[in-house]
Parts: sequence; structure tokens; C-alpha cells
Amino acid sequence: MLAQSKKTLDDLYRGGLSRSGSPFAQPKPSSAGPATPAQAVTGANTAKIDPDLASARWLNERFGGNWRYEITAQKREGDEAIVLGKLTFGRDGAIRTQFGRAKIAGDAVAASSGGLRFKIGGAGSAQDEREAFRRAAEAALSNCVDLI
Repeated sequence: MLAQSKKTLDDLYRGGLSRSGSPFAQPKPSSAGPATPAQAVTGANTAKIDPDLASARWLNERFGGNWRYEITAQKREGDEAIVLGKLTFGRDGAIRTQFGRAKIAGDAVAASSGGLRFKIGGAGSAQDEREAFRRAAEAALSNCVDLI
């Protein structure tokens, strides 16, 4: 009975058949781009996490090598890096997903001229962006561990 329930849940997760035997409706990808000037990257990327990170140490102590962490989506929105991380752990392959966020460093200069306020810079370099995505991935992992 347990094996049958697991199979049914796996089928549901993968978009299998409903109880009536008809396929579930699959969501259609949106053809419109994002409304804000955001850059999105999707797909599963195995994340390189610092083994000295407290979350990674805890996972290694608790599960040994029986855990995997990957980035399922990442996006830059303004001066912030946003990451969706997926943690798979344990013998049964339990899954936790969480978001992580980090500010992208950049030296912005704010000023005003003739009563008009403006801000110059602050976009951050490519290195600043990579560092922010790394911090966001670590934050997402920490958030996943908090759910265990």
C-alpha cells in the first residue's frame, strides 16, 4: 500500500494521470517577458556551497553524503539577487525548497540638482553579481535547513 501511494504521488508530481485516468492540465509557459527589468535564469544548477557553511556542516553531520543542493531558478531584480534552492536529503529523498535573497553591492551616488533627486551607479559589477547570487544560494540553503 505504501509503495502504491508513493507511485501515485510520484505520478502526480510528474504530471501523471488523475483518478479519472485523464492527464492533468500542464501549465503553459507565458509568452510575455517579465514586467520589470529583471533577468531570470531557470533550470537546475548544482550549487557549489562552502563546506564550512554552518548549514552544510549540519547536513554533513546529519546525513553524511546523502544530500544534494541545486539552484532551480535565479533572478536579478533591481539591486537584489533572488535564488530558489532545492535541497534533497535522506534515504527517502525528502525535498525542501526555499528562496534566498542578497543585495548586489555597488557604489551608488545619490544627489540632487535643481530640486531633482537622482541616483547614479549602483548596478554592481559582474563579480558583485556573482557574489550576491552565491550569498543568496547560501541563504536559500539555510532556509531549507530551517524547515527540517
